[in-house]
Amino acid sequence: MYRFLKLKTHSLIIFIVYISFLIVSSLFGLNRNYILYIILVSIFMFLVDMLISYSKYKNYTNELDLWVKDISSKKPDIIEATDFAETMIALKEKNTDMENAFELKMKAFKDYITIWTHQIKTPLFSLDLILDDHPVDIYAAKNEVFEIEEYIDTLLSYMRLESLSTDFVFEDLSLDKLISSSIKKYSKVFIKRKNKINFDPTNLYLTTDKKWFALIIDQILSNSNKYTQNGTISIYIQDKNLIIKDTGIGIRKEDLPRVFEKSYTGYNGRIYKKSTGIGLNLVKTTAENLSIDVGIDSKVDVGTKVILNIGRVLN
Repeated sequence: MYRFLKLKTHSLIIFIVYISFLIVSSLFGLNRNYILYIILVSIFMFLVDMLISYSKYKNYTNELDLWVKDISSKKPDIIEATDFAETMIALKEKNTDMENAFELKMKAFKDYITIWTHQIKTPLFSLDLILDDHPVDIYAAKNEVFEIEEYIDTLLSYMRLESLSTDFVFEDLSLDKLISSSIKKYSKVFIKRKNKINFDPTNLYLTTDKKWFALIIDQILSNSNKYTQNGTISIYIQDKNLIIKDTGIGIRKEDLPRVFEKSYTGYNGRIYKKSTGIGLNLVKTTAENLSIDVGIDSKVDVGTKVILNIGRVLN
């Protein structure tokens, strides 16, 4: 009612001015009974008009409320041929798309957290067993702690990339230093897995974000070590491509088109139970944000080659 009266404020003011004018007119010798009759009839007509207007107002608002709840239904006559209706439909569709996208993201995140929780239990359980031994195998314990840190870092990176903004800081960096830092980080894993690392210095510089580019190299090296035992991991430049190649178990041909999909583990992940299906998706998403194209080539029992086209970021 308040909103209706607010809409009718101008009508109320005009009516009050009109009645006031009639009352004042009686002071100038006009028949007071005649003036009173006009006033009463005017009030009656005004109230009837207000009741009819309010009834229409309620019908319109009810129709609009119902239409907003189900925008696919017939549009109310009052907005049938207006831009308002089209704007509302567009906003509703956009809102629905956003809700669906959010639900998909939440489902993907819940699925990942479920897998992540089960995966991180393995190094935690191993660490618990190691700490129960006397004396404690410090080297083995540090290996398990490193693996736990890897899982946590991957989770944090996943969450940051899923947020509305990221903390990219672009600067000119030595490619060799970035690669060497990741090799050093995984040096103990190379030793544990008895893998040999071949790295040909590139003497190249590129404009990129240090932390996020390191994430790409780390994830690729982590995967290479995960699926390579007593083999070789090579890092080298070919044209404008940075190649990271291993001699591991390889990836089946039918899995290759989907390896960058979120939560897709493929045959290897299901058999070896070491994959969360997030690592390569992080590589792909991060690379796109850094203007780097990424591709992958692999053969079962031969090895895997990850190709990073860094042409657009080279100095």
